[in-house]
Amino acid sequence: MKRTIALILSVMLVLALFAGCGGNTNTGSTGTNTGKTDAGTNTGKTDTNTDKGNTDSGSTGTDAEAGTDADSPYNLAAGKYEVDENGYPYTRYEYELPLTTADEVFTKWTTCYTPQYLPEEGFAGIETWMQLAEMTGVHIEYDIIAAANRDQNFSVLLASDDLDDILDNGNVYYKGGTMKDAIADGYFANFYDYIDYLPNYMYMIKYYGENNINVRARVFYDDTTIPALYGMVTKPCAAQGYFLRQDWMDKLGLGNAIDVKTYDQLHEVLTAMKVGYRDDKEIFPLFINNNGEVYQAALFGGYDTTIYTSSLMYPRVVDGVVDFCGVTEDDRAAMTLLSTWYSERLISPQFQSFVAGGDYDCGAYTDELGCHLLTPSSWDNAEAMSENPDTDWEPIPRTKKTEDQVMKYGFAKARDCFSYSSVCINANCSNIALVTSWIDFGFSEFGSDYVSYGPQGILWDYDENGQRMLTDFALNHEAGTSWILFIYGTNGFVDCALMDNTRDLSYPGGERCLYAYDVFNLPDYKGEYDWPSAVSFTDEEREENSSVTTDLNTYFTENYTAFMTGDRPMSTWDEYIEGMYSFGYETLRENYQAAYERFMAKYA
Repeated sequence: MKRTIALILSVMLVLALFAGCGGNTNTGSTGTNTGKTDAGTNTGKTDTNTDKGNTDSGSTGTDAEAGTDADSPYNLAAGKYEVDENGYPYTRYEYELPLTTADEVFTKWTTCYTPQYLPEEGFAGIETWMQLAEMTGVHIEYDIIAAANRDQNFSVLLASDDLDDILDNGNVYYKGGTMKDAIADGYFANFYDYIDYLPNYMYMIKYYGENNINVRARVFYDDTTIPALYGMVTKPCAAQGYFLRQDWMDKLGLGNAIDVKTYDQLHEVLTAMKVGYRDDKEIFPLFINNNGEVYQAALFGGYDTTIYTSSLMYPRVVDGVVDFCGVTEDDRAAMTLLSTWYSERLISPQFQSFVAGGDYDCGAYTDELGCHLLTPSSWDNAEAMSENPDTDWEPIPRTKKTEDQVMKYGFAKARDCFSYSSVCINANCSNIALVTSWIDFGFSEFGSDYVSYGPQGILWDYDENGQRMLTDFALNHEAGTSWILFIYGTNGFVDCALMDNTRDLSYPGGERCLYAYDVFNLPDYKGEYDWPSAVSFTDEEREENSSVTTDLNTYFTENYTAFMTGDRPMSTWDEYIEGMYSFGYETLRENYQAAYERFMAKYA
C-alpha cells in the first residue's frame, strides 16, 4: 500500500513540488502572535498603509486601514513588525486570531480535480476549511469550476465584470494583455499597494531569494507592481537522481552506494557490475534513455552541463557569457566520457527505444540494470517490481569529477520555491487588505502547517512515538492519498500558500524517501552557471529564436547522439560546432545574451 501511495506523487506531484526551495517550518506555533519583533514599529513602506491606487476599484476606502486603531475589528499585520533596509521583514509573523470579527464574506474562484470526492456543500463542507473560517473570521463562498471549463468560464466572468473576490490561478487565465494591463484596467488589485499586509510572503521572498535571483523577478512585474502571488513549498530538492543496486555491490565487494561520488568511482562500479554480476547473459548496467540523462544534470552536472539529446534547450551563463549545453567545451569532455562508457557496453545499445512514458524494458525489473534514474517516491516500487526479492536500490550523491568539486550548474530546480499555484484579487473586492492578510496567513508558521495538514484526527494523528503520521483515511482513501490531501489540505496546483510538501511521506517508511532527497541535495549550491528562468524576450527575439531553432535542432539531434554511439567520432567535434553556427546558433546565442543582460540590469 505504501508503495502504491508513493508512486502517485512520482508522476504528478514530486516533479513539481519537490523541485522547491527550503523553508523554515516550525509546527509548534500556537496561532497566537509570537512572531512580532517590535509591534507598532514598522519602519519600511509605511506609505502603503493607506488605500492608494484603489479609489476607483470599488474599495471601501477603509480596508487598507484595517487594524490600525485599538477599536478596529481587525488583527492585521501592518505597522506591527520591523523591516530591513530593503523593506523586507526580519522574521515571519504570527497573526493574532481571528483576523477579523467583522463577519465578512468573500467569493473564491477555484477548482477541484476530483470533485466526486467533495461533500454536497463543496469545500464549505470540509472540516479543514470550516475550521479555517472559524479560526480567521474570514468566510469564503467557493465557486468551484471544473478544471476543463476554467478558461471559458473566466472569459465569461471577465467580460461581464463579474469576477469573484479571490481568483485562484487568475493570472494563468487572463488573456487580455499583460498582468500590468489587468491592474490598469481595474480587473486585478496590485498586491504592492498592500505589501504591508504580506509580512510572511515578503519574508519568504527574501529567504528564498538570497541565492536565487529568479524569486524576486517572478513576483515583481516591476518595482511597484505585484499582480499575483505564487504558492511555495517547504522542501528543497531535485526530483530525481541515480540509484545503485546495493545488493550487487555487496555481492561484488564494491562498498556502499553512498560513497560513490566521482565519475572514476562510478565507472569502477559499473565495470565490475558488467563483468562480475551475471555470467548467463550480457547486461548493460547504466540507464540512459533516448533523451540522455532525462532529468537535467542528473548525472553530468559535474561537467557543468546536461546531456540532453532531443533539442537545444538548456542555456547556461559562465562569467556573464551565455552558451547552450551541447555546444561547449564542457560538453566535449562530458560526451567523450559518455561515448567511452557506451563503447564499453555499459549502456544498452537499445537506449534510443527507452522513451519516457513509453512501454520498454531496460532491465530494471529483470535483474539486468545496476544504475537507475528514479524518484525517491518510486524507490519502494522499483524494488517491489523486481523479480529478484533481494533487490536493494540505494541513492548516490550527485556525481562529480573530484570529491571536493563545487557544483555550479544544473540544479536550479532544486532551489525553485514555487509550486504551480497562484492567486489574484479582484480590484473591486470590498476589503483587499483583509483578503491579502488571509492569504498571507497561509505563509505564517502556524498557518502554513494548518493548511498543509488540516486539524488533527482527519488527515493525520500522532503515533505512539509522538510523530505525526497520516491516518488510515488519508492513506487508504478511494481518491488516493495525493488527491485527498489536495481536498482536505492545500492543493499545490491551486491554493496559494506555503505547503509542506513532505506531508505525503508521513507514514512508516516515508523517512526513506526523505533520506534520498537529502542524498541528492546540494546544500551549499549557488548555481553560478544557471540560466535565470525569469528572463524574458522581446517579440522580435522570440520570432527569431523560433525561426532559427527549427533547423538548428534538426542538425543538433542528428549529430549530438551520434557522438555517444560512435557513429560520429569525437575528433570531428570542431566540425560539428562549425555546423551549429552555420545553422544560426550565433543568432540564438546573441538573443539570449541580450535578454540575459537586460534581466541582470534590472534584478542583479
